Amino acid sequence: MFAAYSLGGPQVPAEHHDKVARWQAVLLGIAREEMGHLVTVQNLLKLLGGPINLERDDFPWDTPFYPFPFSLEPVSLGSLARYVCIESPETWPDPWAKRRAEIEGIGFPGGASDFKRVGLLYETLKNLVGDKTLIPDDLFHADTLSFQASFAEWGRGYAAGARGATEPGARVPDVLIHTAYSRSTALDALEAVAEQGEASHADGDKDPAPSHFERFMGLFLEIEAVTGWTPWRPVAANPRAVGDPDAVPGTTYIGNPVARVWARLLNLRYRMLLSYIAHSFRISGDYTSADGLTRSAVLNRAFGEMYNLRAIANILVSMPADDPKQPERAAPSFELPYSMDLPMLDRDAWRQHIDLLQASAKLIGQIHGTAGSAADAYLDSLLALDGQAIATFEAAVRGSRGPGLAYSVGGRA
Repeated sequence: MFAAYSLGGPQVPAEHHDKVARWQAVLLGIAREEMGHLVTVQNLLKLLGGPINLERDDFPWDTPFYPFPFSLEPVSLGSLARYVCIESPETWPDPWAKRRAEIEGIGFPGGASDFKRVGLLYETLKNLVGDKTLIPDDLFHADTLSFQASFAEWGRGYAAGARGATEPGARVPDVLIHTAYSRSTALDALEAVAEQGEASHADGDKDPAPSHFERFMGLFLEIEAVTGWTPWRPVAANPRAVGDPDAVPGTTYIGNPVARVWARLLNLRYRMLLSYIAHSFRISGDYTSADGLTRSAVLNRAFGEMYNLRAIANILVSMPADDPKQPERAAPSFELPYSMDLPMLDRDAWRQHIDLLQASAKLIGQIHGTAGSAADAYLDSLLALDGQAIATFEAAVRGSRGPGLAYSVGGRA
């Protein structure tokens, strides 16, 4: 998402606007598919009786399982080369195989020794899940199926290549959201996610949907051919909107006070998105609003926040990161609070959503009038929709006090 938001800007010649918009659509399409992968993995955690995991460190960060130390950075040949390499299959197809060592060197100074392919991680997961001596059959909880996310709820029209095509009319993969109720269905889900990331399709395949590897490679080759202009804005790498300006090495503090509040608003809406996703896994899809547990309420809000992030990011990247006389632009920092844990009681989880919406209203009050009439119209609309959400969540608080309501903490009703 950060890479996609960095594309565009006033430095892009008018005759190239459509091309850059298509590149951005490709990146956002992949980001949506990665969201599907994230949700699928949460389903597998539910199946195994574990807590869902939406936590991470602030950027830059690294873990032993991550393909490489991760930073938020604008699109460049280097960043695209890194995306190509980590999503690549073990064997590169022709004619790209001839450039493999070169592209690995563009992305990583040490070549292939500097990164780990995502496919290796999924092979490790498949080996673990498939080993009955490590995970016995009785640890697969089929009764969590109604608490898992489904494509029917999350697909939202993202089937049959509905977005992010590399060429007009070309196919792209569906957003994959797999539920699982057994070892075999869990392995099927892991295989599908891995295939969408790293598959390569030989010539002659009938209407193939290109993988992430293939689409990243296509972007790399197109942007490599650009001469005389720059497709991306000079946005700050690893931007930060909270804390001491000099506290975190490797980050860029957003010193411009207006841009900093916009960035804090984006951080808050990002937290809200993840909170809605987390809450949705607590509520069985078998329940209806008559039960007082409105899963659709948090799902609808989650999708709304995806659009809000894009809208706020597009405003943010037009603002200076610090000195207005300098070219560096602000950018979304995607900072999270110290904990993403939801309250234990259901009514308090709904109250937390209300608290975050009220906190957002305070930030909106600080930035209204700072980014033009179109931005103000967006903020006014956002406040109105948030008011409706607060009313919905207050009704859920009242409903969750009633007797006899089923409630899930660990995945069982």
